[in-house]
Amino acid sequence: MNELQSWIDDPDRDYAEGVALFAQYSKNKALVRYFQTGTARFRMGKLVYEIGKVAKTVSDERANQRANTQLSTPHQAPSTPNAPAHFKGQIKNQVIPDFILAAKKEVSALYALIDKRHRELYDLGTSNADDVVRHRKRILDERKPAIQRADRLYRLKEEWFALDDGTAREQVANDIREMLAAPLAEQPTICTPIETRHATSLQPDVSGLTDLQLSKRRTQLRSSITKTQNMLQYQSIRKATSPTPMPKGPKRDEYEQKLKALKAEFKAVTDELARRAAN
Repeated sequence: MNELQSWIDDPDRDYAEGVALFAQYSKNKALVRYFQTGTARFRMGKLVYEIGKVAKTVSDERANQRANTQLSTPHQAPSTPNAPAHFKGQIKNQVIPDFILAAKKEVSALYALIDKRHRELYDLGTSNADDVVRHRKRILDERKPAIQRADRLYRLKEEWFALDDGTAREQVANDIREMLAAPLAEQPTICTPIETRHATSLQPDVSGLTDLQLSKRRTQLRSSITKTQNMLQYQSIRKATSPTPMPKGPKRDEYEQKLKALKAEFKAVTDELARRAAN
């Protein structure tokens, strides 16, 4: 576990070393192949995020093991109410919706498809013969939408987990359902890009909400803002012992836009509550 956190904390972290560590601790073989066929330039941010998740899982499992060994009742089953669930369909006693399970399954299948296309390109070689060029173009044309869909579906899935119950989370859930219902070839037009969705909601109209709805929404927004800030600073919805800022790139840009939108909505809600209190 220490070597995982040490790699995350290292400002000069090595991509190949990170991939090797991830392969050692992760059971997701498709994701391991995804990193093995990529480069630091395009996949370092995602690798840091995934190793952070693995490090937390390993830490939780070891803490649970230590707790179990301290149970003194000889014939009583170990009780660890705070332990993460290890059975399909639940996380910490929270039932995972079917569309999230379907999204995880499809992302895994897409990674396998992308890996297959990578191998086909490698086997094709570097020849510029006409038939080879045509074949290479066909492979690239087939790989591109798979990469786009896997990236979009993965980010939406992670965003759903990061959000609290509310309209924002339901919108993400609807986007995931629409993506799953549409064929791969149509995926570029399936849903509004996350960054565009946040950018267009910077001036929300909350005047139609009741006082109770505004109060509940303010509480939800506080929590979502904290989690988004933690994602940017620690690459986790919870604070870690030391900061591991999210690297610059599309994912960080997306979360910064999301944070800006959440803060704008929070201001609109608090201003509306203050206006009503003054009247």
